[in-house]
Amino acid sequence: MSNTNQKKTKQKSMSLRSLLKRRGLHIHFVGVGGVSMYSLAVLSEKNGYTVSGSDMFVNERCRLLELKGIPVFACHSEENIGLAELIVYSHAIPEDNPERAAARLRGIPQFSRAEYLGELMLKYRERIGVSGTHGKSTTVAILDRIFTSSGRNPTVLSGAELESGSPIREGGETLIYEACEYRESFLSFSPSVALALNLELDHTDCYENIQQLSASFVKALSRATRLAVINLDDENLKRIYPEIKKKTDVVTFGQGAGAEYSYFINSFNEGGYRFSLSHFGSEIGRFELNVLGVHNVINAVAAIVLSLECGVPIEQVREAVAAFSGIPRRLECIGSRHGRKIYYDYAHHPTEISAGINTLKMLHKEPLTVVFKPHTFTRTLALWEDFCTSLSLADRVLLTDIYPAREKPIEGVNSKRLAEDIGRGAEYCPDPEVLSRLDSQHIKGPVVLMGAGDLDSVKYDIFNK
Repeated sequence: MSNTNQKKTKQKSMSLRSLLKRRGLHIHFVGVGGVSMYSLAVLSEKNGYTVSGSDMFVNERCRLLELKGIPVFACHSEENIGLAELIVYSHAIPEDNPERAAARLRGIPQFSRAEYLGELMLKYRERIGVSGTHGKSTTVAILDRIFTSSGRNPTVLSGAELESGSPIREGGETLIYEACEYRESFLSFSPSVALALNLELDHTDCYENIQQLSASFVKALSRATRLAVINLDDENLKRIYPEIKKKTDVVTFGQGAGAEYSYFINSFNEGGYRFSLSHFGSEIGRFELNVLGVHNVINAVAAIVLSLECGVPIEQVREAVAAFSGIPRRLECIGSRHGRKIYYDYAHHPTEISAGINTLKMLHKEPLTVVFKPHTFTRTLALWEDFCTSLSLADRVLLTDIYPAREKPIEGVNSKRLAEDIGRGAEYCPDPEVLSRLDSQHIKGPVVLMGAGDLDSVKYDIFNK
């Protein structure tokens, strides 16, 4: 970043900081139905601000805000901003949005969700940011369980529902949050403790290559004022570890040599895992995790190490991890149809898909069917070969249409062509046809619905038709 841009960013930050000193400040959230925006609206009201919001689609989160007395408009219109003194928008909201355009004409300051959270978090004494390509929400949820069970009353902001069923926990002066790398959002944050789970190429609509993404991770993790906790088993994190260590204290964990904290999986069954944790080669405890997936052992170890470094007694950590029951859409068994178990999983990156498929194949001896909805055209194109490799691990794959999110279609990037490249066992299948395809061939074995996009219509058909 040039000196000029740094100066502008600092001036903008100071302007927002000054605004947030006003008690009762009216903040309008554009795109308030999103998980993160909803949580920020709730947190803002708790901090004494006047809050309103808008979204094109009124969902359950919008209704919950209305029950709190927060007005939510079911459209985007310049009239919605009313007497707002500050506009906060999600990255999904373009500059030509009528509310953003009206605010610009009226001189009302506008800040992105990340910029706003970056200033709001300074109100908290301890700020724990969880970053990584995979596992952020689950790890935040485990930390929520540990810190809450140990009486530390954290404030928690997650990108998914916590065990409580809400993505936010309203608590005290310790803030636990997801530090997302999308559009370098995490560079707006000021963690006292930063945790990095893993690092792989993703968000190819804003990162050209792994080198560019790695450079952003170095900047983000180096912002930790007290400590960075890093998974040394991850090759890309291991590569940037020396750079981070120059700028902040670092604690490492992993199964490989050189990690300060090392762990070993002792046993596995259909209920979960038993593993031991050592510190500088000496065992310090044994733990029980009652959720599926080896990747969740890594998430649990990361949360354990961070908690121990923050002074949580090991016995309280052990009890909390054993009691953790997982979060929705993370290899969640949601029922059955004609004797076939149905799972629901958020996996949308090839590594996540492979982890989910391998876990379910370890549990079930029957053929596994994956119903997958690719998420965004740019990700599908950039990781095309990896998608082919990961999805080919399943016995059968039904590929539904790509969920575009914020993107426009890319010529030649579609699920039909992806199915052709995967080959045997894969076929293109529009959402409305999934149920008939699943039932027509009477194939036994579990089914997993995968993808970050909207699979609710498929889920509804499976259980209601």
